[in-house]
Amino acid sequence: MTARTATSTLRLMRFELPPRLDLLVALGVAALALAEAFADPLHPFAASVPLGLVQAAAVAFRRRAPLPALVVAIAALFVQTAAGVSLHTPVTPIVVGLIAVYSVAQYEPLPRAAAGLATALGGLFGAIQLAVANGEKYSVADRLFVAVFIVAPWLVGRALHGRTREAEELAVRAASAVEDERDRIARELHDVIAHSLSVVVVQAGAGERVPEQAQEALRTIQHVGREALAEMSRLVGVLRQGGEEIGLTQNGLAQLNTLLAESGLAVELHIDGETRPLPPGLDLSAYRIVQEALTNARKHAGDARVDVTLRYDEQRLVIEVVDDGVGTIRGEGGGHGLLGMRERTAVFGGTLDAGPRPERGFAVRATLPYEDPRT
Repeated sequence: MTARTATSTLRLMRFELPPRLDLLVALGVAALALAEAFADPLHPFAASVPLGLVQAAAVAFRRRAPLPALVVAIAALFVQTAAGVSLHTPVTPIVVGLIAVYSVAQYEPLPRAAAGLATALGGLFGAIQLAVANGEKYSVADRLFVAVFIVAPWLVGRALHGRTREAEELAVRAASAVEDERDRIARELHDVIAHSLSVVVVQAGAGERVPEQAQEALRTIQHVGREALAEMSRLVGVLRQGGEEIGLTQNGLAQLNTLLAESGLAVELHIDGETRPLPPGLDLSAYRIVQEALTNARKHAGDARVDVTLRYDEQRLVIEVVDDGVGTIRGEGGGHGLLGMRERTAVFGGTLDAGPRPERGFAVRATLPYEDPRT
């Protein structure tokens, strides 16, 4: 799963209103409390109105402080009942109770969520006892309904809590995998560029036997090249771990036949168009894309036949890796697979299309412009 996919999943799981709209929900609940108080007067009026507004206000803090919001809502209902307001009449406490209990289960860790459930059950059953003392009647079925009324939204909230935390962890892991893959690509490109600069310095040194004016230019090239190598080592050194030395990564499409032979798959290579020399970084990335596509096929496609096609168009190299295996879902974890191929194509301004084939198997198609269209 990529960072974008995990984030989209997380948004889908959080289907409720955005936090900034909680205030509007609270205002709606307050309007309901006032409408109830005036349309069918709740006696005593001096207790029903302000305490109904307190319950509504708790909704505004249901995400920032779920447990305190629940405690405030339950306490307001308890005081309201103690003042003589009937539990049978108002709808506002039911709405607030559902929202508050769900929120404490969804947004609080388990110990605090459990404390919220106990508070809600204790507060409501205490309010029932006060109502009974005021002359109201509540059967066993009524008390059972109250228990279900509290426990059901709490269970829903806990289920979504677990799913949301899982999606957040996936998003974090996917983002970490992206960063790891970019570090890996940067290290490889660093090797390629360092090698190229080293060649410039060496060739400039070998050319000092030419006439005087050319010697001066070559000495300048040597000096600038050495400085560039030193600066690159300092700037990109943070990507090196464990004292890793700088060295050229030799892999490229020239080694593709060896890669195919060692893949353990039934692979057939097709080359369309006239082959051409590629810039070292592009050559390396093309090799890695094929390598990672074959690795995915080996992991997921089973006993499959794989066709690898390199098409040298006028302005771009097109890489296609198609298998006829049984696997249709390819992982992106660990800095490999589709994630790695996507990052490599993006570095050079290219595109990647990957997905299951209609008939059978999986197809990967990467385009790598010879010159970055963004420059």
